[in-house]
Amino acid sequence: MKTSTANAFINQLLVYTLVMLVFTGSIGFGTVWLRHEISLAANRNKVLQADLAEVQRQIDQFTAEIAAAKNPDTLIRLNSEMRLGLVPPREEQSEHVAVDVGLRLAAKRNQDLFIAEVQPVVFRRAGTR
Repeated sequence: MKTSTANAFINQLLVYTLVMLVFTGSIGFGTVWLRHEISLAANRNKVLQADLAEVQRQIDQFTAEIAAAKNPDTLIRLNSEMRLGLVPPREEQSEHVAVDVGLRLAAKRNQDLFIAEVQPVVFRRAGTR
């Protein structure tokens, strides 16, 4: 069975055309899929940002409520309303601390952790023992 060169050329042209169509179709499909994934990631980011804004709003609200509860006028009013009979501390009962209390307490609690590991350095002159 002999085929003519014209038919072979047309067959090759048809195969190459089909290959190019499949290739460009797969590139188009990949592009659409990638854009869809980008869209999904953007939507997830929007949801996370909304959740983050909501949590930040709640933190601000609780901070405001705590500040209002620590207000001395509020504490005095609650003391009288609840008839607790509490009195403010005298000046000799309170001590003002100038350093950060959290750092001071952490250093006090952890002071024994590092003592055993530290070896003192002794400098000696040359020729002496």
